[in-house]
Amino acid sequence: MNAKSLLLGGALVMMLVGGALATPRIAIAADAIAFTPGNPWAQTVGTISKSDHYHDYSVHATGGKTLKINLISRNPNLYFRVTPANSGDALVDTQSNGETSWSTQPATDTDYTVRVYAEPESLRSGDESKFALQVGMF
Repeated sequence: MNAKSLLLGGALVMMLVGGALATPRIAIAADAIAFTPGNPWAQTVGTISKSDHYHDYSVHATGGKTLKINLISRNPNLYFRVTPANSGDALVDTQSNGETSWSTQPATDTDYTVRVYAEPESLRSGDESKFALQVGMF
């Protein structure tokens, strides 16, 4: 083997090792909220903790219908934020207004992400806060 082959071989090994050791960011998909036929409401129950301080849900809203979201919890430090799926701009963030309900009537079919969350510093280690997220479309 000549010096050029050794250099190229070494560079290839470094790229392979570097690629194998690189940890890609794994995007965690939002849980889809599904409606049963004939029922305008869906509910999911979840838990927030210091180590798992948010949970994302996806909701498909039908244009012309009202989408209503309710967050029910005994912990007053749980909030929700709603963003259109194609934007990071929040339509509502209940941490800023203290509300537990929100509604909108989109003109066209729209996908939303609803993030239920708590500020990690507001949670004690080992504690869990249960919640119910109710989503209505009527």
